[in-house]
Amino acid sequence: MPEVLPPNNSINAPLPISSTQGGMGLPSPTIHGIVVAQGTFEIETKVLTNGQLLIGSTGADPVAASLTAGTGITVTPGAGSITLSSTNGAGTVWSSITTSTKNPMVASEGYISNYESGVGYKLPTSATFGMIFEITGPQLYSVGQNAGQSIRLGSLTTTVGVSGFIANTNAGDTLRMVCNNATPGAEEFIVIGGVGAFTVN
Repeated sequence: MPEVLPPNNSINAPLPISSTQGGMGLPSPTIHGIVVAQGTFEIETKVLTNGQLLIGSTGADPVAASLTAGTGITVTPGAGSITLSSTNGAGTVWSSITTSTKNPMVASEGYISNYESGVGYKLPTSATFGMIFEITGPQLYSVGQNAGQSIRLGSLTTTVGVSGFIANTNAGDTLRMVCNNATPGAEEFIVIGGVGAFTVN
């Protein structure tokens, strides 16, 4: 007859059971913790907060850390989620502007100027390096600045500050700009694409 084992086997080991005997070496592991093996030592647990990941480190324990946003990227942590968004104009959402002003302009948004008397746009009071701003449409428009800001078109640069602006001269002109210097109060916006002729003041 086959051997019948008792319903409850036991090993001759103190509690908590050590890792060398197949246990964790802990009497009560931290709730919601992620187990990290420590060889012959007791297992450790890593508890993460919203949006954190375990990041590997050669020859050492992984570290609980949040993702770092690079240029043109924002990171939004949440409970069980991490949302990555682009701020550099990729996937631009276009809006039809049917009023005389658009203040302020928003990165990653494109604007089609559809107000017959023209549209006066204004740059945001602060911008991140790499932000893209785009305007087109069948009507005239101008882009105003805030204190310390300027717009560069080739070798031409607008007057620094609130009196400076760039404007199209013909309906249908297209303008695309990128923020080069994100120092608050001293942002420079460089025209990187355009169709038509522009007044640089």
